[in-house]
Amino acid sequence: MNNKILKYISNVVQRIIGLVAEARDLGDEKKAQSLIDEVTGILDQFGLEMEVVIPKAVIENYFGGVDQATKLMSQAGLEVNQTLTLTKSGQVAKGFQKKIHMEALEQIADDTLLDFKAAIRTAKKSSKASITGALESVKRDLAEGYIAGNTRKVINKRVADSFAENGLTAFTTVDGRNLPLDFYASTVTKTKMKEANVKGSTNRYTESGVNLVQISTHYPTCHECARYQGLVVSLTGEHDGFPSIVADIALPPYHPNCSHGISPYVLEFKTEQEIGEAKSRWQNFKPEKDTRSATQKREYNKEQDARRRANEEKKQYARWQMVLGKGAPATLGAFRRMKRQNTAKFQELQSEYRSIAQEVVRDRSQ
Repeated sequence: MNNKILKYISNVVQRIIGLVAEARDLGDEKKAQSLIDEVTGILDQFGLEMEVVIPKAVIENYFGGVDQATKLMSQAGLEVNQTLTLTKSGQVAKGFQKKIHMEALEQIADDTLLDFKAAIRTAKKSSKASITGALESVKRDLAEGYIAGNTRKVINKRVADSFAENGLTAFTTVDGRNLPLDFYASTVTKTKMKEANVKGSTNRYTESGVNLVQISTHYPTCHECARYQGLVVSLTGEHDGFPSIVADIALPPYHPNCSHGISPYVLEFKTEQEIGEAKSRWQNFKPEKDTRSATQKREYNKEQDARRRANEEKKQYARWQMVLGKGAPATLGAFRRMKRQNTAKFQELQSEYRSIAQEVVRDRSQ
């Protein structure tokens, strides 16, 4: 379900990029307004689809966490009562509609939909502002004689550049960074579904009488998650030496796209030495300290650099699509292969893209 949502988000953005790429005669106010209306319509439909899909995805991820917790408790040697299950229609099986699960599902689904609705509202405003702002910019430059060459191409280039830069902004961070709709919606999806998964596990442990959990460990990881890896947390606040989620500490996810989870920590199956070591980790806990080794930091930074390069290629491909239209590579994957191999076709398309940009005497960037 998660992958289907992410693919749908990507398809929505590609449809909008395609509309902008194929738009003609945007100097005509009626045609420009028609483009704005089409973009708005696609975003409205996206919102309606998410109202149906998101609750189903939350249920799937939540009960995935429930089932995972059941499996881990069984592997730990605990006797586990009957698993909470779903019917084929996605409803909780009769007899298992416990309040703790229903309230958690409702809250996560509502929070996720609120994020999506806010993102879509922002994207509609930013797309309209990008199109109208670019057209006003062209009109000013025409009046002042700054534009040479084919005016229609210049207009389309300006709209494409403006749209690629800010046209589908869904969220603006506190430091002023504009997050595009596909990136922001994907991040919300991954983070909220992880939250649903962990919440499902947490509630399953609680109702089964398992009140201590251990945060997962994996590498590479960020400095924020590194401090919590392997720590044992109390779900009730009734365990001396272990901080609790009631007042002291939160469970994952710790940040957007966090992949950490939890597993049961059963005191009865631990030695005194193991319990002592788990408690001592909290005694030495320093939340402000980056606990990673130099090698772990390098590996994490290497992974992040690769992701940044991939995002930059994605943005560049979107600009090419909107300027070159059907002349651009058919897919992002094809574009990446051409660019990394620096093929003759890539050089040809790059030259074409730049020649269009150069038709604006006072070029505003590529």
